[in-house]
Amino acid sequence: MLSDDDRRRIKSEKRAFRDWWAGDRREPFVLPRRENYGVCAVILPGPLANLALGLRYVAMLVIGRMLTSWVRVRLYRLMGVRIGRGVYIAPGVFLDAFYPRLIELEDGCFLGIGCRLLAHEYTTAAFRVGRVRIGKGSVIGGWSIVRSGVTVGRGVTTGLGSVVVADVPDGLTVGGVPAKPLKGREYA
Repeated sequence: MLSDDDRRRIKSEKRAFRDWWAGDRREPFVLPRRENYGVCAVILPGPLANLALGLRYVAMLVIGRMLTSWVRVRLYRLMGVRIGRGVYIAPGVFLDAFYPRLIELEDGCFLGIGCRLLAHEYTTAAFRVGRVRIGKGSVIGGWSIVRSGVTVGRGVTTGLGSVVVADVPDGLTVGGVPAKPLKGREYA
């Protein structure tokens, strides 16, 4: 049973989330974890939101994995992902079904097999949601993960299996967990 304070807090957090969503969304939205209620009480306003999420999930994660790149690109655009020209999406790529409108893939991006672009995450301390932007001509290596709120610059390469937790400036090659700039002959 929710207390009056919890109800007021939920109402206030819903307002803050709506304001963030209506704004420029340059910085991630972070919602502290609460003991008496879950984040869904704030971010999913009702049964229709849950139904819409379920339909997006099926379309993006199930159907989208079985189709060729050009069909996936069109499907993801319909779901709200901003995708430029000449983008290639390899098999098994996971684009966040909760917040597809927060993902932007600029012209000429290449998303390697099994990579993940996450526009939200939930930890023991907080819920975080933020834009993910992949710059023009960048390559996200196979099985790499890009965290919510991260911008990968233009002409960036992320190595196989990297976890990108912070913005990456233009032209770098990064790799590892967490991803850091690579030097030498590791990637040419």
